[in-house]
Amino acid sequence: MDFLRVCLALVLMNCGLLMAFPSPYDHTVITCLDSDLRLRCDYGVIFVKSSRFGWRSTRTCGPARSPFEVDPDRCYPEISLVPKWCNGRAECVINKEMIARPHHCFYTHYITTHFCVPAKTIKVCEHDREILRCEHGRIKILAANYGRTDDTTCLRRRPYWRPLNTNCYSPNTLDLVSKRCEGRKHCSVFASNDVFSDPCVGTRKYLEITYTCRSHHHD
Repeated sequence: MDFLRVCLALVLMNCGLLMAFPSPYDHTVITCLDSDLRLRCDYGVIFVKSSRFGWRSTRTCGPARSPFEVDPDRCYPEISLVPKWCNGRAECVINKEMIARPHHCFYTHYITTHFCVPAKTIKVCEHDREILRCEHGRIKILAANYGRTDDTTCLRRRPYWRPLNTNCYSPNTLDLVSKRCEGRKHCSVFASNDVFSDPCVGTRKYLEITYTCRSHHHD
């Protein structure tokens, strides 16, 4: 079976059908609405291919809903929070309360499909510059944030009285870094309030980027 899977992967690669990443394996996770959504990669990091609400029958999430109960004009199948929250992480948990269900929609579960992709993560201290490089292929940005999410990175001496915000996010980071670096072989990034704005005044920040190198064959 493993031999057949490898052969299939080679055929798909030769046909150009593996569009984004070298791994041919999708992981599909079905999560009941009353449970937290959990994704994990034992190797590499998460890249969400799709995440949507489901209403067909499953063994664990209850009976199917009638198609007449799912109004396509008011029910939005894609869950945009999942890739924003999970991409670039080895493990991801989203509390069930964080995913808002559209009103008047009768769903039973979430269906999430993701890849586990090899990736690099860099952290650039505020006012510093770093270069993203791909010796083979071109840069694909998976996740990026300018701010602070821990109490150790890029910390030099700071006054004991100064508070440290470890829940600091700049929402435009991913878009700005992607526009600058996506599809290039190397790219210089500068961690600065002038570039990303200041999401937490008084806290020393850093730029964290997770990226992979996509094969030329898939450009």
